[in-house]
Amino acid sequence: MPDQDFDIAFKALPPELQMKLWVLALDANTSKVAIAYRPGSFTTSLTYNYGGNVEASLSVRRGLTSTLGVNPSNGDVNLSMVYRGFRFGTNASITKQSAGAQLGYGLALLPYPAELAGIFESGASGLQSMARDISAAPNNPLAWYKMKSNDASAIAKAVSTGQQISKLADTSDRVGVGLRLNYTAQTGFTIYGGLLLKF
Repeated sequence: MPDQDFDIAFKALPPELQMKLWVLALDANTSKVAIAYRPGSFTTSLTYNYGGNVEASLSVRRGLTSTLGVNPSNGDVNLSMVYRGFRFGTNASITKQSAGAQLGYGLALLPYPAELAGIFESGASGLQSMARDISAAPNNPLAWYKMKSNDASAIAKAVSTGQQISKLADTSDRVGVGLRLNYTAQTGFTIYGGLLLKF
C-alpha cells in the first residue's frame, strides 16, 4: 500500500495508480489491486494479487501485523503474523495435500537453495507455456487464463520471491533465524532450521 499517512493525494502514472482520501487508500499496479481503511491506530486492507490470492490484513501501530490469504483457484490458505520482529505463519493446500508452520525472528528466511531453484524453474516454465499459447488468448481470454492459472501462479511466486530477495538490501535488519515444519503426502513431516546473516 502507499504510505500510511493517507494524506489527500492522487497519482496516476502507469503502471501504478495510487489514491489516498482521508482514511481510505487505493493502490493498483500491474501485479495487484488493494484498498485500505485506517480509522485510527489500526489499518485494515483487502488485496487481490492478479492470478493469485486474496489477502485480508490488519496492522496496529504498536507493531502487530496479521494477514490471511486464500487462493480461490486452488484453495491454498495462509496466515501470517509479525510482532516486533517475531514472525509466525501457517499454510495449507488441499490440492497439494501439504501443510506447514513457520516461526522466526528478524529477517524472513529465503527459500533453501533447492526450493529456490524449483521456484524460478517453475516460473520460467510457466512463462514459456503462456508465451507459447498466447495466440489463443484473444479468442477467449477468460478461458485461456483459467487454463493457464497454474502457470500464472508459478510466475507470480517467482516474482514475489525475487522481490523478497531484492528487499533484503533495503532493510536495516542484519540477522534472521527461523524454524519450519512441513508436511507433504510424498515426504511426510520435515523440519528445517536456518540462520540468515546480511553483511
